[in-house]
Amino acid sequence: MKSKWLSLISVLLVAILLISACGATAEPTTAPTEPSQAEPTTAPEAKPPEGGCPIAVEDGAEITFSGWGDETEQQIYRDSIDRFKEVCPGITVKYEPIPADFQTKLKAQMAGGTAPDLFYVDDQLMTAFGTTGQLVALDDYMAEAGVSRGDFIAPLLTIFTLEGKTYGLPKDWGTLGLVYIPEVLAEAGVDEPTEDWTWDDLAAAAKKIADNTDYGGFCQNADWARFAPWAFSNGGAYATDDFSAALLDTPEVKEMAQKVSEMYAEGSLVTASDLGASWCGEAIGKKLVGMTLEGGWMVNFMRQNYPDQEWKAALVPQGPKTRADVIFTNAIGVNASTKFPKAAAAFTIFVTGRENQAEIVKTGFAYSTHPDQVNLVLDANDKAIAGGGVLEDSRVAYWGPNTGRVNDAVSKALERIYLGDQAVDEAFAQAQEEADAALKGE
Repeated sequence: MKSKWLSLISVLLVAILLISACGATAEPTTAPTEPSQAEPTTAPEAKPPEGGCPIAVEDGAEITFSGWGDETEQQIYRDSIDRFKEVCPGITVKYEPIPADFQTKLKAQMAGGTAPDLFYVDDQLMTAFGTTGQLVALDDYMAEAGVSRGDFIAPLLTIFTLEGKTYGLPKDWGTLGLVYIPEVLAEAGVDEPTEDWTWDDLAAAAKKIADNTDYGGFCQNADWARFAPWAFSNGGAYATDDFSAALLDTPEVKEMAQKVSEMYAEGSLVTASDLGASWCGEAIGKKLVGMTLEGGWMVNFMRQNYPDQEWKAALVPQGPKTRADVIFTNAIGVNASTKFPKAAAAFTIFVTGRENQAEIVKTGFAYSTHPDQVNLVLDANDKAIAGGGVLEDSRVAYWGPNTGRVNDAVSKALERIYLGDQAVDEAFAQAQEEADAALKGE
């Protein structure tokens, strides 16, 4: 089975690379003019690379790096910094994690001129800083280091690209898989999921669990992200490829919302709060529900918090038209105001490069952003979840500069349906209006 899986992943990777090479992933068409990246006049002269440093860097460079994350994630990047110091010994890196309210605090630092030299960038921060000239275009530094955009899984770059320039390198990515407890399925008389499973199979299994055991059947909150694989697998999307209009009030999206609505009404679908849990992953850990959709973060979460609870993962179910997943990604970007742009770029290139990404994969924290390293994932559950990220019709969770507002429109529509305030048609007609306004910047 292992060789069969590896062969399947290889085929899928070839497919996604061919698609991206043909321009299947749309990049923002309303991007502003590329900002000037002139270096500060006080920057020290660059010197040749030391110890295999990716590019020539400023003498005596001292840079500060910030990101969010719990202690596990922080340790990942402390270790990455240690590895970076081995190849770039002339650079001092100060790590200042911001575990909570990262976006708010970073925006305040940028406004006050106290922001770190480089930092995590998500779609919100790319919108805030990329369009205002506050991030460095990395392409020239990448060329010097022998790194190209083609080294990365192509769709991951979509968020961090303006007018063909690269303003962040993806540091990791995640997707969703069908997470389940074998013991609960067995008690309900349900066979474990296979690659042939459809959403109808999931619904039937959830009902059997709910009807014949004391467990919840399937956990899914009113959440745009967990609903996305349902919609995408029916040929749906949240917005057009050029991000000019929403696509929420469509048969492709509403048909799947109707399935979710019917499951909730019959009690086979429950939310985390219905189960007394803070999120659906915790409901799995506490053995309150049989199935849910969650990502690779479940591996460390279960290992650290519920080591004795057996669980498994499988690909997201097949939809009426395709099998598709949602992809989440973040990047590392360089502050345009840094005094040491070369050192900051060298760190960014190293941390997101193959050598360091391979080490991160070993920890189980995240997947490599390089397509030739997907097979480095060792944990069976993690590998099953990762498979969703290389499905041909999977989509990166990005619909332009106002992605957050579009996502909120979907989540709120689902919430109104769950509460019984609106039927599917009415809820998604309203979501369409809200998302259209967001995409127009209104």
